Amino acid sequence: MSYARVEDGKIVQRTNSLPKSWDNISNFDVLDQEQIIEHGWYPHRFVETQKSDGYISDGSTYSIEQSEVVEYEKIREKTKEEKESEIESKWIEIRAQRNILLTESDWTQLPDSPLNNQKQIEWQIYRQQLRDITLADSPYGIGWPSKPEN
Repeated sequence: MSYARVEDGKIVQRTNSLPKSWDNISNFDVLDQEQIIEHGWYPHRFVETQKSDGYISDGSTYSIEQSEVVEYEKIREKTKEEKESEIESKWIEIRAQRNILLTESDWTQLPDSPLNNQKQIEWQIYRQQLRDITLADSPYGIGWPSKPEN
């Protein structure tokens, strides 16, 4: 459990666990919850906000309650630049995966490949489908082609 130290109605410190000794109190971490709160240490609870795709976290607001400090996640709509950057990153990821698949299948197009003509054509079609992936309107929901059987 995490805790928040409150002084004069303000949060002055947050920690993942209570200190063993604090303010000349030994074994502070074994006091009961009420005693710990009397010394200004409140259990800290984080409330995550449900975010849709177009939103991101934007800091927190805090509420000091009688028996705990509650942290509420704030969200905001992504900027146009953030959305564009996210899409570009996704395209980079897709191209990288596509390039790996193309490299792994290069052998199928070599003149000394053990594949017959029909199988080589199947692999050519597969490889063209991989190249065409980047022609999609969006990087989300890409349908990857299936590899032909050898």
